Parts: sequence; C-alpha cells; structure tokens
Amino acid sequence: MDKLFTLLVVLVAVLAILPVLHIIAYITWRGLPVILSNGLSFFTDLPAAVVEEKPGGIAPALAGTIFMTFTATLIAVPLAMLAAIFSIEFPNHVLTRAVRVASRSLLEVATVLIGMLIFVLLVLPTGRFTALAGSLALAIVMIPYVYTYTELALLSVPRTYIEAAYSLGMKRSQVVFYVTVRIARRGLARGVAIAVTKAMGETAPLLFTAFGAYSVIFGGPLEPASALPLMVFQFIQTGYENWRTLAWGGSFVLLVLYLSVFIIARILVREVKY
Repeated sequence: MDKLFTLLVVLVAVLAILPVLHIIAYITWRGLPVILSNGLSFFTDLPAAVVEEKPGGIAPALAGTIFMTFTATLIAVPLAMLAAIFSIEFPNHVLTRAVRVASRSLLEVATVLIGMLIFVLLVLPTGRFTALAGSLALAIVMIPYVYTYTELALLSVPRTYIEAAYSLGMKRSQVVFYVTVRIARRGLARGVAIAVTKAMGETAPLLFTAFGAYSVIFGGPLEPASALPLMVFQFIQTGYENWRTLAWGGSFVLLVLYLSVFIIARILVREVKY
C-alpha cells in the first residue's frame, strides 16, 4: 500500500506539471527557430512590413517591456513593502484594515479594469496613450502581490528574534530593517519575482494605456509604446505569416524572461536557517 500510494502521488505530480512542460516545449519549438534564423537582428530591428517575407525584429516590444516593467517595479515595490511593514507593526490600526481589504480586492479584480481606470484618469485627460500610463497600470497590478507576499514573509519571522533585538536596545526602525526584513528576504524576493513576471505578461491594461507602437524602438515615456505580450496578442491574430512568426519568437523571449527572473531571484536570495 505504501508503494502504491507513493506511485499515485508521483503520477499526480507529473500530471500537475505536464501542462506547464507542454507549454514550455511548444513555445520553444515554435519560437526558438525564429530567433536562430534571424540572429541578433531579431532583437534590434523593427517589425517588417506585412509584404516582406522576413519577420523583422521585436526591438519596440522588448524596449517597451523593459521600460514599463522597470518603472512599474520602482513604483510598486517600495509602496507595497512599506504598506506591509506598517500592517505588521500596527496590526490594529484602521489604516491597516483598509489596506488589507484593498489589497485582497485588487487581487480579485480583472486587470482589464485597471487599464480602463488609468485610461479614464490619465489617457483621456491628456488625450494620448503613453508608456508612463502603461507603467502606472502595471504598478497597480503588482502592488497586491508584493504586499501579500511581504506581509506573509514578515509574519513568518520568529517573535523571539524580534524580542531579542528590542532587548539589545534597538529602535523599531532598526528591528524592522536589520532583523525582520533580513530574515524574511527570501519571501520578499519571491513576492517581487511573482509581481514582476505578472506585470511582464500583462496585455489587457496596456491595450487601454500604452496601446502599442512599432515604427520606433522607443519614443519616450510620454509616447505610445509596445510590449512583448501586447505584440504577441496583436500579431498572432493577423493573417500575415511574417507577423505571426514574429509573435512566436516574442513568446519564446517572454518565456525566457519569466524563467530568468525566478532563477535569478532564487540564486541571489538563499534560504535563511534559524
């Protein structure tokens, strides 16, 4: 019975990861040959015209993804982490309850609604789609993930370490940043990695904010911009074979970026042993 149960657990685990492995394998099969056949120009060129045979490159989408994800991270991570620290240090404060409700609610809200919100508040008044608007939308998407994982990581820190720090005469800010945060850094890094990959793969908010631009690599934060998921969404639906080919290559690049973020986060932040 023990061997049968072990076999059953192994089979269930294999079935659980099989769809993920299938997605990785299929995207690699369709996307990697596109990059190999085009070389470095795939990352530096603009998308080709629809009448051309070669697909061109993903430079506008790649530049837009890097800019908007980086900007969104700069906005979301400090706000979410400070909010989580405040919630842990003042658990009964009325602001803490409000922040927790808002964070849990944002996790359940469809991201397309966040894009529509930024569209109404920023795009309509200015009369233009911009990379900055896309960054703000992605920052809102990231905040509840960073907040939730930061809060859980801070709660997992043994109380004895915190009490020992106070007994040594450390101030509250020193305890938070030199003891609690350092011990919980693995959980914090996991939350940031999940939030970054979530933002990196979002399409719906960018349809209402950044819109997409493929005639220049990057026009600036106050100009329309593209992103890898946005390019894949737009190009894969066309009837032009070179653009569909470009979409598969962009999908593979996006997959590599996903995996790289998780691997780097795991290498840089080692497990803390108590």
